[in-house]
This record gives sequence, structure tokens and C-alpha cells, in this order.
Amino acid sequence: MSQPGSLPHDQSPADASASFADADVAAFVAQQRWFAAKSGASNGAGTTVLGTLPGHPDYVLAESRLDTVDGRQSYFLPLSSGGTAADPSHRVAGGAVDGARDGALVAAFVALLTETRDLPLDGGAALRVEVSEAAKDLAAAAREIAPEHIRPISGEQSNTSILVGPVAILKLYRRLRDGIQPELEVTRFLTERTQFRAAPALLGSAVLRRGDGTEAAVAALFERVENRGDAWAVVLDELVLELHGETPANRFDAGPVLGRRTGEMHAGLATRTGDPAFEPEPIDAARLDGFVAGARHETEEALAVLERVRPNLAEADRADVDRLIDAKARIGAFFDSFRDMKVASFATRIHGDYHLGQVLVSAAGDVTILDFEGEPGASLEERRAKFSALRDVAGMLRSFDYAAFAALDRIGGEEAVRFRAAATDWRDRTSAAFLEAWQAASGIDLADEANGRLLDLFTLQKALYELRYEAAMRPAWLSIPLRGITALLEKRQVLA
Repeated sequence: MSQPGSLPHDQSPADASASFADADVAAFVAQQRWFAAKSGASNGAGTTVLGTLPGHPDYVLAESRLDTVDGRQSYFLPLSSGGTAADPSHRVAGGAVDGARDGALVAAFVALLTETRDLPLDGGAALRVEVSEAAKDLAAAAREIAPEHIRPISGEQSNTSILVGPVAILKLYRRLRDGIQPELEVTRFLTERTQFRAAPALLGSAVLRRGDGTEAAVAALFERVENRGDAWAVVLDELVLELHGETPANRFDAGPVLGRRTGEMHAGLATRTGDPAFEPEPIDAARLDGFVAGARHETEEALAVLERVRPNLAEADRADVDRLIDAKARIGAFFDSFRDMKVASFATRIHGDYHLGQVLVSAAGDVTILDFEGEPGASLEERRAKFSALRDVAGMLRSFDYAAFAALDRIGGEEAVRFRAAATDWRDRTSAAFLEAWQAASGIDLADEANGRLLDLFTLQKALYELRYEAAMRPAWLSIPLRGITALLEKRQVLA
């Protein structure tokens, strides 16, 4: 590719890539929060201009490829070649600006997502746009939002989300992953095939279909839901007040509300429509073996981490670590006990990365569930796999545990010691209310021994994952999952 230079307004898309130097584009991508390869060097391997938005020759859609220590990665870049950027970090290359920062480009892209079509691109590629019939009125309203009412949401990690007035949120999937994006698949199913309405409606989506037959999601337009914050922030703020003896205004009744909506979500995802991607399937011996194998692997990884970090831990934590290490064989026997267990509940599509931060709380105290992409570190195939809904339940139970101790951490000092019993009591009461409401809404009975044991299996696996994360990223919090692991194994009489 040639050296950078601004893109003339009369330049064809086929020639546009000559205006962007690979090194400049790669440098821009590597500096973004949504860049996936956070460690090791990366080198630009090519930037392809896919085409321009209809009627807007200044608005270029590009794919940037980078070679990283994790292999080749591709990223989606909407570029405003005629725009300006007050912040130098928004400039990409050759005078082009990150299109997510250009309200006019975003408005044009939103308009594109409000009509089902195939937009031809260069090289035999196309952009497949699909609009949800159930949300056409909202999509039409989003189309009318003026550029000055469009702004990016700060703090994004793996994607870029942009507020489109009070109507919608445009989500750009920055990293292009070949295959079906589970968030598009799941939210379209919930919007069009079920009665579940506690998730933002999918208004429209765009999928890049390359000339070689591969495809990758690039964008989705979702209903914007008014809220007073995510459940993690709301719960934490209110819990700190309650521990100090104050009653929060407009208190969020987290346990029963989250339990009911989570159960309704799982009931919706278990709806039988004949769609093989969503049809519930039995949890047979092979699938159960896979569940147990995942937990067993997580245990081996976590115990290895504990042996490595043990010398740096507080004395009380070292005692719990020693108990776990000494119980390795008994933990293995616990996993063996799942062999041949009969499970009456089914494997379905699930949320896959469920916790308080994935839920918005309304002013009226209801909730909306977000981000159906699944576990960020998993492949698209793994995220689309059917699983037990109890895995999501385990994730929320662990989130309640974290909220209790995060509240104590915020309070700090002697007060935190004094409030610890009250915080754990809140956790236990909230968890019990959540489970009661979830069972009623989902139709899955936790009094059934197999379901109860599966919930413990997934809760243990989640806490072991958290332990590895805390050991690497936040050692001061390692005691939170460590206490959860020991308590669960004591309950199951694996630890004395």
C-alpha cells in the first residue's frame, strides 16, 4: 500500500485503500480498548476498503488485518475520510477519522440498518442487512435521529456502542470473528419468536459476507432502554447504605426481580419453535461428562495457581489453600460422583456471561438483560453451544457474593469488619429470593437432586475461574472466590 494521504471525494472505493498505510492503521487499532491482543507485538497485515455507505463517498467501510502473538485478527473500521477530529487519538490514517466519532456517519449507518437489503461491496463481498419485523417502528424512529443527538458510550471494551438519541444503541463489533454472532442470533430469537421482553429488541443487524464465503457480524442496532444504572452499581450503592442502617430511596428488590426475569429469559430460550439452533436437547451422559470435564479442568488450573501464589497470601487464606490442595483427591471423587447421574432438565441456549453488570435497572425497579455475546474468551462455536440454564444461575449467585464483599471493601476499616455478618446475610437472603423466583418462572425445580448438584458444579467452576483471575489481576480479592469454594465443598462434605 502507498504512503498515507487524504482521500479525495471523487476517489473510488477500489482505490481508497491506497490512501491508508498499514502501519498507521495497525497503530490506531493497537491503541484501542477493543483491540483483543493486549500482550505482544502486532504488525499490520493489510487494510481492505470494503466499500462506501450509499450516497456517502466520504464514509468508508474497511477491514484491517493484524498479525499478533495469538494469530491473525481482523477488525471493522468505519472511516470518515472527509471528517475532522479534535482528539488526535480519533485519527486513523490518511486524514481519515474513526467513524464512531462522526455523528453524521453513524446516522447514515443507522439508516442503512433500517431496511432489509444486500449492499454490494468490492471483491464480490456484500453487507447483509436484516431488520426485525417485530421492531420496524423503532427502527424507523432511529432513522430520524439527527447527528447532533448521537454520541459514543465511554468505557467500552470489546466493542463500540453509540447512543442514537433516546431510541436506539448502535453496537459495532470491532473484532471480526468468522461465523454466526450469538448476540444477533439470540436477541433476534427472543424478539421475534418469544414473549420475553426484558431484553432490548434487536432492530437491525449487518453481517459482512466476503467473496470467499466467510461471514462476520459488523453491527447491530438495539432498542435503547432508559435506566438508572446497571445492577452491579445499583446493588452496591444500596447495600452500602443498608449496612449503615439507611433505607435507599426507590429500593431495588434485587433477589425476586432478577430471579423472575432470569427465569423468564430461560423459559423464553427453551421455547420450542423447530429451529435446530434453539430447540432444547436432553442432558445425556455425553453432555454431562462435558460439563464435569470443564469443572475438573478448571480445578486443576486453579490448584496449580494456588500452589504458586500460596507464599504471598495472608495466613488465613493459606490455611484454606492448604485444605483445598490436600483435598485434591476428594474433589476428584466429587466429580466422579456425577457419572451416570440422570438429569431431567434440558440443555438450551443460555446467556453465557451472566452477572449483575449485564443487567440494567429501571426507575420502576424492573430490569433489562443485556449482552448475549457469551463468554468473551470462548470461540463463537462454544458460545453458541447449548448448555444448562443453571450455569447462568451460578454466575448470578457468584455476583451476589462479590457484591457483598465489594460493599465491605468500599466501606473499609473497622466498619467493614463490623458489617461483615450483615453483608453475608444480605447475600444469603438475596440468593434465596433469587432462586425461589427463578424456579417459579423457569419451571426448573431445584429440589430435584440432579439440578441441585448441577448448580453446585457450575457455581464451583465459576468460583475457580474467578480465583485464577484474581490471582493474576487482583490478588487482594482472591479471598472472595476462595471462601466461596471452601463453603461449597464443605456443603457437599468434600471438605471437613
